[in-house]
Amino acid sequence: MSPLLHSAKADRLDVLGDLLNGFVSVTTRAVIDEIGRNHVDARTAVVNASWISVVNGDSLELLVAFSTWSERMGLTDDHNVGETTLCAYAEVNGGTLVLDDRAARKVAERHGLTVRGTVGLIADACRRGRCTVTNASVLVDDLHDTGMRLPFPRGGFESWAREKKLLG
Repeated sequence: MSPLLHSAKADRLDVLGDLLNGFVSVTTRAVIDEIGRNHVDARTAVVNASWISVVNGDSLELLVAFSTWSERMGLTDDHNVGETTLCAYAEVNGGTLVLDDRAARKVAERHGLTVRGTVGLIADACRRGRCTVTNASVLVDDLHDTGMRLPFPRGGFESWAREKKLLG
């Protein structure tokens, strides 16, 4: 949810889509609903983004997987419902999850799902030649300005990514 929400809030959803060009990008109705709960404009932007497909989550197979992931995530209320639906979808259909919530990432990785964070995804795009490090830094600073929690201060993307050896 975080990359979609913060990219929409920064009016940079199109840039995120460009970085993911060539990949199939899906989200769940629960993620859309979570975004819309407090950010109606962001929800509208995500729903209208042509590069994002909202997948149906009511098949029996996905509902069973959701039940399993609800237990794994310790789901007791509506917090992390979006992340839980994404984990269930990824378990059933494969793919790489983009999650920034640290606890959700740990649970997903512990149970064998492939997970990437937003800034790792952006660093990957730099390595693939989809954007320059300078442009990535501007994007990440824009995400920071929306309140996105990042593992470094504003202006720190490049040094962080180099320290983590994410830029090649």
